[in-house]
Amino acid sequence: MPTMATPDDPLKERFARVDERFDGVNRRLDDLSTETRAMRKETSSLHASIHRGNYTLLAAMLGLIAAILAKGV
Repeated sequence: MPTMATPDDPLKERFARVDERFDGVNRRLDDLSTETRAMRKETSSLHASIHRGNYTLLAAMLGLIAAILAKGV
């Protein structure tokens, strides 16, 4: 019956706890990566919507200018 733990046992336990923590961090990083991809898609969609709005506004302004010039103020 050993009265003292071998020096490897506490180190193994300590490394096992560190490994568990790293596994938790890895899972959180995977979740963050997924969320980042989703945010990029949403940002890209918003960017495209803003561009469409700008082009629509430009077309409306050009139409208004054309109508004013055609009427001959």
